Amino acid sequence: MSTSLSVAATPSKTSHKSDSAAKSSTMSAVQRRNRWMMFFFILPMLVVFLAIVIIPSLQSIQLSFTDYDGISPTYNYVGVDNYHEIITSGRFWNAVKNTLILGIGSAFIINVISLVMALLLDRIHHFSGFFRTIVYLPSLVSAFIASTIWKYMLNYNFGAVNSILKKAGLEGWVHDWLGDSHIVVWVLLFLICFTLGGNTTLIYLSNLQSVPQELVEAAEVDGASGWQVFRHVTWPMLAGSVTVNFTLSLIGGWVIFDQIQVLTGGGPGFVSETMAFFIYRLGFGEYRAGFGSAAAVLLFIIVMITTVITNKYMRGREIQA
Repeated sequence: MSTSLSVAATPSKTSHKSDSAAKSSTMSAVQRRNRWMMFFFILPMLVVFLAIVIIPSLQSIQLSFTDYDGISPTYNYVGVDNYHEIITSGRFWNAVKNTLILGIGSAFIINVISLVMALLLDRIHHFSGFFRTIVYLPSLVSAFIASTIWKYMLNYNFGAVNSILKKAGLEGWVHDWLGDSHIVVWVLLFLICFTLGGNTTLIYLSNLQSVPQELVEAAEVDGASGWQVFRHVTWPMLAGSVTVNFTLSLIGGWVIFDQIQVLTGGGPGFVSETMAFFIYRLGFGEYRAGFGSAAAVLLFIIVMITTVITNKYMRGREIQA
């Protein structure tokens, strides 16, 4: 009797296994089909990305070892001469210095100001939409248009800034803001920070509104001050948005171009050139495309190294928080 039962049970187990295998095979087929569908969806954009980003980037590496002028159909290979000339060029190191000041400086300042603005907006309960719109509005204006407006406002002869200072009896403060080689980089830093904080503020604000209020209230009940609540509750919760905002601000700072082109043109002389503008002027202004390509390769390496280091540090801070 038991033998017949065990024999009868065997086909049932076998049937169950075969059904599971069939379901697994069907699921894997569906997954493969879905993967192929996703691939075909992204294929057009992938082709465009390869055509306008990857291939030209690889070609830039090749051109960096040549004396290509950007116009002639022929060029000669010069080895690492372009890289050697760049490294020994004072103009290059001046562009690196300006890029560090504008890139790292703007990343820190924008994040600090944006975080403060987000904390203030988070406490506003009446007309909050209006104030958020006001804070975000500068980000809707293109860097080119904003720089053009500031260029007229900072004009030495008829600019609004100098006119207001004169009428206020502060003639000693009147400056050629964009023509003084001692302050022009710091003026550019101010203008960049003024126009690039809207998106950063909104990211911080959205993160602040996701902080559990139970934790904040518990800390306040325990007698924590406003600073202690921020330091030990709110700040650790903002770790992810700090990483995102600082990384994006740093990358944006490395490739600042529009403001330099409109406001100073790299001047006076070469004083306010950044790496991005330095590359542009070499390739399209001085017709040294090979030399400019070498500078672009160096900029790419710098951006990659700093981004990786920054992300590693910020991710480590997230874990500790």
